[in-house]
Parts: sequence; C-alpha cells; structure tokens
Amino acid sequence: MSVALLASACASSGQTLDEYADALTTETDAYVVESQNLSYDYQSGVEDGARELLATDVDDPETAVATLFRQGTVEYLALLTDAMLRYLTALEAMEPPSDVAEAHDAFVSAVTAVGDAIPDAKAAVEEASDLDGIQRGLTASGFADGQFRWTATCQSLEAAIVDAGRAMDLRCVRPPETGGTQ
Repeated sequence: MSVALLASACASSGQTLDEYADALTTETDAYVVESQNLSYDYQSGVEDGARELLATDVDDPETAVATLFRQGTVEYLALLTDAMLRYLTALEAMEPPSDVAEAHDAFVSAVTAVGDAIPDAKAAVEEASDLDGIQRGLTASGFADGQFRWTATCQSLEAAIVDAGRAMDLRCVRPPETGGTQ
C-alpha cells in the first residue's frame, strides 16, 4: 500500500490543475495588460508624432515619418522583449500537472521562439530606410510567424486545461483594437 501511495505522489508532482491554472491566468493577464499598454503607447506615439511632423514644414516628410516609425518600433520591440522575458520566466517556473505538461511545454517553446525572433526584427527595422523596408524587416524576421505559433499553442494549452476539467480563457486571440497580437 505504501509503495502505491509513493508512486501516486511521484506521478502527481508539480502544481495541481487549479494552482497551475490560477498561476497561469495571473501571469498571462499581467503580460496581456502590459503588452497591450506597450502596443497602445507605441501606436499612439507614432501616430501623434507623425501628425506633428506633417503639421510642420518638413523637407522630406516620408523620410521623417519613416525615421519616427523606425525609432518607435525599435523602442517598442525592446520594451516588448523585457515584458516577454518576465512572462517567459514565470512560465518556466511553473510546474504544470502531467495532463497539461505537453501543451505547456509547447506554449513555452512558442513564446521563446517569438522572443528569439525579436533581435532579428529589431535589426531589420534599424537597417530599413523607408516604411516598406521596415514592414519587410518585421515580416521576414520570423516575428510575425512566431506570433501565429504563439496563438495556436496558447489555444492548445487552453483546450488541454479545459479537457482536464478547468474553465480557462487565456485571451489567446485578441481583437485588433486592443493591440491585436501577443
């Protein structure tokens, strides 16, 4: 009997489903709020700055706006990297129950991949000379594709938690007006 209890205790190492889901919800909510705020600040900062530039007598408005957009994007990516690193650290510290561990690991891998793509995106944006180049740099970096993987693995993790018996909404897909992406 004691051997069976010991085997059972070893098999259920980690957090309970409720503990894990609560921790995941707390960390995800914090990251979503922070990333949405960063996105909003970035978008409004670039839009306001562009309006101000275009209201003045600028010799080359397209270049001035591209410079503003490039600087804003580089700053945004740096801040997003910091937020994502904190989120990833929290995710890696979690000990999911065995019935959701595989989905958790896939999600952590996707978050890591997005974070790993940011330096290339940032470098491509820094090297771009115009708005089209900035857009090409962002899409070619793997950052955009990584966000799709992030969403898919987030949805899979959410489904695994629901299948294990706990209601869950990780806000894997967000409407565009709230920042749109992770």
